[in-house]
Amino acid sequence: MIVYVLLIVFAYLLGSIPTAYVAGKIAKGIDIRRHGSGNVGASNVFRVLGKNGAF
Repeated sequence: MIVYVLLIVFAYLLGSIPTAYVAGKIAKGIDIRRHGSGNVGASNVFRVLGKNGAF
């Protein structure tokens, strides 16, 4: 039972990481929140980083 609780907590924490922000930092070394619309989302990443950064 404790394994399931830990798995749920781990999945929740992993899901809370904004992957668009991480992609911006890795791809171009920029803070995606400071460019484009300022939203940390796939559309803004596509606009700022292009097709390769969004996929």
